[in-house]
Amino acid sequence: MPEEKSHSVPVWLTKDFIQEKLRVYFKDDSLKLEKLGINPAIGNGENYASVMTRINVEYTTKDSKSKKLTTNFLVKTTFAEKDPAAHVLINYGVYTREMDMYQRIIPKLAELVKTEIRDPRKLFAGTVNVDRKTNSIIFEDLSLEHYMVASRLKKLDLEHTHLVLEKLASFHAAGAVLVEREPGIVKENYDRGFYNRHIRGYEPIMTNLLRALSRSLNLDEELRQRYKAKIDRLVDRVMVYGERSTTNNPGDFLTLAHGDLWTTNVMFQYDGQGHPINVTFIDFQFCVWNSPAIDLHYFFSTSIHDNLYLENQLELIQFYYYKLVNALKKLKYSGHVPSLFDFQLQFRMRAFYAVFASLIFEPLMLYNGKEEASLEQIISEKASGQRFKDDIYQQECVRKKLHLTLPFLEQWGLLDEM
Repeated sequence: MPEEKSHSVPVWLTKDFIQEKLRVYFKDDSLKLEKLGINPAIGNGENYASVMTRINVEYTTKDSKSKKLTTNFLVKTTFAEKDPAAHVLINYGVYTREMDMYQRIIPKLAELVKTEIRDPRKLFAGTVNVDRKTNSIIFEDLSLEHYMVASRLKKLDLEHTHLVLEKLASFHAAGAVLVEREPGIVKENYDRGFYNRHIRGYEPIMTNLLRALSRSLNLDEELRQRYKAKIDRLVDRVMVYGERSTTNNPGDFLTLAHGDLWTTNVMFQYDGQGHPINVTFIDFQFCVWNSPAIDLHYFFSTSIHDNLYLENQLELIQFYYYKLVNALKKLKYSGHVPSLFDFQLQFRMRAFYAVFASLIFEPLMLYNGKEEASLEQIISEKASGQRFKDDIYQQECVRKKLHLTLPFLEQWGLLDEM
């Protein structure tokens, strides 16, 4: 596993701070926080855009009669301003956007799914507190209900994939209907995904990783001869092609897309036989008003078994599409619903999203080496940063996958000039 960075605890994350928030959440001014435990919630390499902390609280109330009550919550905070990653991310509005999602949007989406789609299963973690002064969010710890994150290394089989697509269709349908009923609710700050027309803060990340991919191809003569020149040309065009792939066109079905949908951002609940019975979505920093196709490309390219990714995309889109149409009908959506044929075309028009997701982000997501995994390392030109980037593409699993991914993308025409 990657070496762990020391977990930095924010100075404001104190007993007094948590006690104040819990008194509001539980609507009980008698609540007294007796003990606060603080631990990292995720490992190195599993999140590149924030700090996740699990807090264990012991508290009493007047009704508990001095009996200590215990529970856990998760606290999500931004990187410190001195971290180079913060300067990349802050201009995308990711921190304020996620706070807005948990404070205003997610409760409304959850209510639509529960009452109108009539799916009682949890779709998101409940919001405990959003604090804009500290740029922090406190929400339910879903592990208490036996939810768990799937392995980013093993990825998802068909059973898990179908469940994600079913719930994703509900999420997308609810997002489209919410905006139809409340025009302007996502007007501010929901137009800046990884690719957009406003900022190119991710450009050094994209280009540095593509250059590392190009260097890795020198270690494989077959791949070098066939693909190195194409990858080298892509370095200078990755942002243009990416922006083109996320440009909304007249007639497109648009909704609130998750924007960063991969294994670490979904949590599964299982029955006694080990079958997944529900999935919830987490991490809403890159939610964006766009085509649902970007979520599908990103998810397929990073999170499902190779045979599903390479052989079953059309039928997975069909599965998702019928779930989406059914959810939109239950919500009485009055906008234009594309035919399956038109939706497949919309998916095809966003296909470059699969290039950056599979060649740039997926190898990073699969990283399991010894180097420190961080955005700072990707941006850095120091020796440690170069080692990390080269190590990403020299992993055996990544080198094997390139023999599948590169021909697949090339057959779609996605590595040629566009």
